[in-house]
Amino acid sequence: MSAIESKKANCKNCYKCLRNCPVKAIRFTSGQAEIMPDLCISCGTCVRICPQGAQQAESQLKTVQRMLDRGERVVASLAPSFYGAFKVDDPMKVVGALKKLGFAKVCETAVGAALVSDEMVRIAKQDEMDNIITTCCPAVNDLIEKHYPELVKFLAPVVSPMVAHGRYIKHKDPEAKVVFVGPCLAKIDEARDVREDDAIDAVITFADMEEWMNKEGLVLTEQEPAALDSEDAGLARMYPTNAGVLHNVKARGLTGWQMQHIEGSDACFEMIKALKQGEMHHIFIEMNMCVGSCMGGPARMKERPSRFSAGMKVRDYGREADEEVATIDNEGIKLHKSFVDRSKPAKMPTEEEIKAILRSIGKESKNDELNCGSCGYPSCRAKAIAVYQGKAELSMCLPHMFQIAQSTSNVVLDNSPNIILVADENLKITELNAAGQHVFGISRPDALNKYLYELFDPRDFEFVLESYETIIGKPLTIDEYNLTVEQTLVYLPNQHGVMGILRDVSAEKEQQESLYQLRVDTMNMAQKVIDKQMIAAQEIASLLGETTAETKAT
Repeated sequence: MSAIESKKANCKNCYKCLRNCPVKAIRFTSGQAEIMPDLCISCGTCVRICPQGAQQAESQLKTVQRMLDRGERVVASLAPSFYGAFKVDDPMKVVGALKKLGFAKVCETAVGAALVSDEMVRIAKQDEMDNIITTCCPAVNDLIEKHYPELVKFLAPVVSPMVAHGRYIKHKDPEAKVVFVGPCLAKIDEARDVREDDAIDAVITFADMEEWMNKEGLVLTEQEPAALDSEDAGLARMYPTNAGVLHNVKARGLTGWQMQHIEGSDACFEMIKALKQGEMHHIFIEMNMCVGSCMGGPARMKERPSRFSAGMKVRDYGREADEEVATIDNEGIKLHKSFVDRSKPAKMPTEEEIKAILRSIGKESKNDELNCGSCGYPSCRAKAIAVYQGKAELSMCLPHMFQIAQSTSNVVLDNSPNIILVADENLKITELNAAGQHVFGISRPDALNKYLYELFDPRDFEFVLESYETIIGKPLTIDEYNLTVEQTLVYLPNQHGVMGILRDVSAEKEQQESLYQLRVDTMNMAQKVIDKQMIAAQEIASLLGETTAETKAT
């Protein structure tokens, strides 16, 4: 299961989500995007960049509301990024708003961060690991467990601040239901991980909180500030900012390790490559998938300060603490976490199978492989492998589909016996097929430099441009070319022009005139025969009369 859901009805074949997904965890079927939970790391990139809203974050807001409706004791674990995430004069109004929504207590997740900092320093001082990657970011943890399991050995075997804080709250208050409130989508998956699902009962994002306040009619700027119901966490409040974890472990006296702060998927992949190649040793690495660390989380408020100003506010908030290194009694809370290989390698095609797929999309040789990335994959070969694995479709190759469409349209245009032409709103010719070029005795390049009125009377085209009405089967005689046609004219709204299909009926007209003349001649001949028959009949009658008279006299 993934914290991100696909809404197929809204997907429009743009492949923007796939192009931006750092782990290509999106499958396309019948042109529709579908999240692949086994590969997804819930970083939220697709949710943030999808122009149609086809990828949406799971919401546990109703779960939290049901807890409150049942009268349960619900405690909020509020991510320290709250201090700079909201456009409000006093950040403590956020605490007041949560209490107004029904939370019994609002405690700061930074308390859990302080516990985690102590544990990471303890592990680092044991000096038993070659490199240490912080495990505060669940998206990074999923990235390594699902896609780079050979690096699991470098993950600090420590739970995240959210999990540590949830266990801490429940240790202090066993009846409490703990709800994490923050800007991260990956926390939703982390909270239901079977290794730590005892800590957090639900997760709501800052965006969920905004939606909830809007429904309740609460205006954040009008709320009364309220105090947090937790200990002073000191510098641990700086966890969501750039190098916030490093600031904390240094303040706790960690020395002897080189330290690196990594943020953003590109930087994460670069560091992973260096680790795989064995270039890094004895490095303490703070790694975050979001640029700006948690201050750049994907599930923030719609109207929010920039991550830069927000980060500065949170850093100042941390420095204002009564003591830099807060002393939080662990009290036997479990902070260890075992990370494992959760990868599911897909079957790979043979070289011949890859070449066969490439040929099916017009890639006969290396020169045909554009590697343009429009399909979402970095190369044509990567796309061919994805097709083999059922993740992609052949039709996702946009240059190939364009060539097919262009080729098909050219076949239709060039083989049609009718004159097909297109004119823009100024009646300038923008397309003329082979039949039209033959009839008008002009090449296509020359035609594209002419206007309709240079070939024939365009008044019917003007009518369609002005009225947007379609004309079907209207006759037109073009004396200059001894031509009679039937016009079908259609307005093209996207091009602001008119497409005309002119069917040559000159031969039909001549045939009709010949047939008419034949009918006239036949009628004239018939009339002459009838006249002769009448005269003959009169003469016969006269002869019969004379004969009858003679017979009577005799």
